Amino acid sequence: MKNIINDALKKYVLSINNPSLRDAIKYSLLAGGKRIRPILFLEVIKSYGLNPLDYVDIAISLELIHTYSLIHDDLPSMDNDSIRRGKPTLHIAYGESTAILAGDALLTDSFRLISSSLILDSNIKTKLIEVLSEKTGSNGMIMGQMLDLASEGVELPLFDLDQMYEKKTSNLIVASLVMGAIVSDEKNTQLWSNLGFILGLLFQIQDDVLEETLSVDIIGKTKSDTIRKKPTYVSILGLNETKMHILKLENEITKIINKLKLFDSSLYQLILKIINRSN
Repeated sequence: MKNIINDALKKYVLSINNPSLRDAIKYSLLAGGKRIRPILFLEVIKSYGLNPLDYVDIAISLELIHTYSLIHDDLPSMDNDSIRRGKPTLHIAYGESTAILAGDALLTDSFRLISSSLILDSNIKTKLIEVLSEKTGSNGMIMGQMLDLASEGVELPLFDLDQMYEKKTSNLIVASLVMGAIVSDEKNTQLWSNLGFILGLLFQIQDDVLEETLSVDIIGKTKSDTIRKKPTYVSILGLNETKMHILKLENEITKIINKLKLFDSSLYQLILKIINRSN
């Protein structure tokens, strides 16, 4: 599935006319990455018996938005990170103005990919765009980044940290699962939304653990949270308590997987890989 997504991303890059912009977007978009969000989307569709290959263009819209968010998060005015996926961040390699425009292009093109789909009817397209814009806009991922910037050097209660993680990380994972359910004509998407919320929260808390326990070379990015004195689960609860909380989230995920009857699915195997990445 990952190779199929990478091929579609390469095709997208070739569609960009301006050479400088194309090179910059290629630098970030094809730099590696797990492709978790588009794969989750396609695996949901597969779990409903549909052919995921028919919806790859919709899937990569999620990766475009994810990459845009990383590019902008790394900017000097944001986290000021110098390493991403084991190499210089885009603004270091291509300049800040190009990095901003590359992120803007990825964000805008993600919605174009959905709106220009030939396989979806207009009603489904509208629903997908509504979900994606809600989860990534002013009350979603952007709010998460605002909360993140405001958290530097501040002692946050765990509730506020959870809200920041929900907006910044969980929301795009929720969108990936819910959009897959919508395409599959699932009317009740609440369980998918709950799964995305908890999975995203677990994913971000795992990042807290990895930043605390692994070197920059291994995690492939700057330890910016530590450098900028941002609150994390580890800084609030300590490492052992954080790991115990991760186990609680894993149990919650298992309960939802049971309700969705997904234990025999490849989607469940992917979720297990996500769960076990910090073990």
